[in-house]
Amino acid sequence: MFLGVQLGNWNTARQEQAAYRDALDRYRAEIVTNLDTLDTVDAESATRLEIVGRAFDALLSCDDSAEARQLVETGLLGIIGTSGLTLRSSALDELTGTQTLLSRQPEALRLRLADTRYYMTAFLREAAYIETIPLEERMQNNPIVRIGATHSESGDYMGQDYSRPQRNLELAVPVSEACTDNMLIKSFYTWERWQLAIPAVTRVLRTRLQDDLDMLGGPPGG
Repeated sequence: MFLGVQLGNWNTARQEQAAYRDALDRYRAEIVTNLDTLDTVDAESATRLEIVGRAFDALLSCDDSAEARQLVETGLLGIIGTSGLTLRSSALDELTGTQTLLSRQPEALRLRLADTRYYMTAFLREAAYIETIPLEERMQNNPIVRIGATHSESGDYMGQDYSRPQRNLELAVPVSEACTDNMLIKSFYTWERWQLAIPAVTRVLRTRLQDDLDMLGGPPGG
């Protein structure tokens, strides 16, 4: 009877240890996926920030040249959308929320993963504000902005083709007049102010996730 209980306990411990190793592998794979996502977000955000920044400078220049007008109108399309951030967390949630997995973790790792979950929750919540607040401006309702011809916009969303037709936005007045429109200036300012925070958020999360991956010995199979 005693040997049977010992054998049962040994089998349970072995199964729990195997489940723990599998959970760590899933988290390592999840980190790799999230780091790839951060790469994509950083690239898209940098491109959009450059376009809108040049447009904002052209608007503030009050220059009526064709080039300045083109820059501003390209920026108008840029600020009706925002860059956001969504990361996967199921493996991290499992490691930090399952008692049998928690019991297998060294204290340093347990504290580390708990902190990572806290950072992920806090900074993804911040990213949600960064993404949505500029959209409240409804810049397209400004009387000096008019709707133009339809163009085809190619894009990618969460790895899926998100191409679609979209109508252009155009200035209904010269740039020299648009540059005095406080509503339009504030629309550009609000968008730029909040979206400039995206690189800061991704930088914090990237450092955190990369450090976790290094602590766990690198990517799965590495």
